[in-house]
Amino acid sequence: MERCPKLIGVCLSTIQDEDRFNFIKSLNKYAVASGYRLLIFNACTDLYEDNNSNYKGEGAVYKLIPYKKLAAIVVMSNFIYDKIVVHNIVDEAQRNNVPVISIDKEIEGCINMSFSYADTFERIVRHVIESHGARTLYMIAGLKGNEFSDDRIAAFRRALESNGIEFDEDNVGYGNFWEAPTTDLLNQWFVTEHRAVPDAIICANDSMAVVASNYIQRLGFNVPEDCIITGFDGTMQAEYHLPHLTTCRQNYDEMGRRLTDAVMRLGRGEECDGGTVDFNIRLSQSCGCEKMDKHNVNDSMRAILERFKQSAYRQQLMCDIQSSVSKADSITELPQLLMNKFQFSTAVFALNTDVLTPPDFGEHRNWKTPFSEKIDVLCQRYHWIEQPPCTIRLEELLPDYPTITKRPEPIIMCCLHFLGLVLGYCAFQPRIDFDEYEKMHTLMNAMNSSFGTFHGKMHTQYINQQLLTLNEELLTSSLHDFMTGLFNRRGFYSETKKLLTAGNQPSDPQIAFIYADLDGLKHINDSFGHNEGDIAITTLGHALLISSVRGEICARFGGDEFCVSVLVPRADAESYCERFKRNFTNYLGNFNNSSGKPYKVEASIGFYLHDVSPDLDLEELANTADKLMYEEKIAHRKNRIEQ
Repeated sequence: MERCPKLIGVCLSTIQDEDRFNFIKSLNKYAVASGYRLLIFNACTDLYEDNNSNYKGEGAVYKLIPYKKLAAIVVMSNFIYDKIVVHNIVDEAQRNNVPVISIDKEIEGCINMSFSYADTFERIVRHVIESHGARTLYMIAGLKGNEFSDDRIAAFRRALESNGIEFDEDNVGYGNFWEAPTTDLLNQWFVTEHRAVPDAIICANDSMAVVASNYIQRLGFNVPEDCIITGFDGTMQAEYHLPHLTTCRQNYDEMGRRLTDAVMRLGRGEECDGGTVDFNIRLSQSCGCEKMDKHNVNDSMRAILERFKQSAYRQQLMCDIQSSVSKADSITELPQLLMNKFQFSTAVFALNTDVLTPPDFGEHRNWKTPFSEKIDVLCQRYHWIEQPPCTIRLEELLPDYPTITKRPEPIIMCCLHFLGLVLGYCAFQPRIDFDEYEKMHTLMNAMNSSFGTFHGKMHTQYINQQLLTLNEELLTSSLHDFMTGLFNRRGFYSETKKLLTAGNQPSDPQIAFIYADLDGLKHINDSFGHNEGDIAITTLGHALLISSVRGEICARFGGDEFCVSVLVPRADAESYCERFKRNFTNYLGNFNNSSGKPYKVEASIGFYLHDVSPDLDLEELANTADKLMYEEKIAHRKNRIEQ
């Protein structure tokens, strides 16, 4: 059996975000060089909202982790906001004796490693004060009460006080790490409170720094000549913004090296401590360390336009897919359709075995019990080579580890879900390229929507078919007698009306109404029980059906009363009635002779013929046939008495 490289599990969210992407890129470099492969479990959202059904579906991806296959698990705890999810990952890993390395969050029982956020933030503030002479500094922090915000405020204060500058809480505000609250804060400072623009505004992330830089420039001031702006995190946005932001970026290369070294030491049974890793500070234009020139502007605009083109292309793919999905007849068509659009060299699409099985279509597959024991792999492609569909056990996760681990790129697992219903999962192995990861994120959004829509379509079709069947059954039961299967009174009149308007009537037709009544039903019920009475009623119904040779409409009106209608040629009407009565009587006679019953099934029967006309009163015809039948019943009684 072909030997596979050892696997390092990585749990994170939104892998397409820059910091996650850069982390994976660096970790993979050292892991592959040491003989490992990365198996990444990625939620496409950060699981921030506890009660969001979409987030619950995304979080199910961590239920896929094959602990027994892993050398270690790296959890980017700071990017998975659902603490219960993180807790469950750690607990399950410890039960399986798999070491866990937590990044940027202290978790008991784990090897804890982090970046030196506060120290690096203090270094940036010191640089602005000591290298550029700033004396009046404002700070835009993140979320109030947030651990990272508080640490950076404390670092800001230390840098000020160590340089003889008094810390003023009024010069610290909260931008919540995004645009709108940051703009509100700036309006409060410079419009509502009419403050003077300070020497520097220190921001806790790059997004808020970009907002602050644009705002100050719109007020008519220059950055950095009138006001220095600094960011934090080292995003691409910092490089594209004009002027380019002074910021910092985690030293992911060092973190990747130390993580891989820790996994190797753990594999050898050695002790392993955590520790911190520094940032790389990027001194740029917004603090005055670099000059802005046309070359910088052109490079930034070119990069921005290229990203815009890629984004527009992916959005167009999404629209194309939605159109194609609506025309698909089978769910097995969807993976190939999507892969042909998005062009991934390696991709696996797997569904729970019960999500397309009626009657519930996997409705119970939520975040608590997200996956079936067996998984249907609808489509699998490895390095552009297609493999046939198959069914695997959930713990196998992927059908062909030897093939997929031949290449060095990380294997990325994502959950297929729709509105909280977990459908299955996907695996990809794209190039370690930012646009490829963005494309994968877009594909997963399309997949979730497409599979969810198709699942709903299949479920709806099944329900509609069930409703049609039920409606047919209800219609049948509303027109038929349950015991005999003959029409009931309502069905009889409905079908007889159709008979009178049908185009295939005999020439010079008359309508024959035949009324039959079971003799002695009460005696049978009282003497032998109601089950025997039901047999007698059913036998009479059979006698009418056996005697019918012209497509007669036979009905039980209720109790022991039956009625038959038929169109016959006038010339044959009398002989028809005679033949019908003879066949009817013979059937009952044969039954009585062979049934072994302690009673006889006998009936009175009456015939009434009438010309066909548009204004026929069917009720009146039935009543007339009933009277004729009653006359025969009296004659039967008289004959029995005389005998």
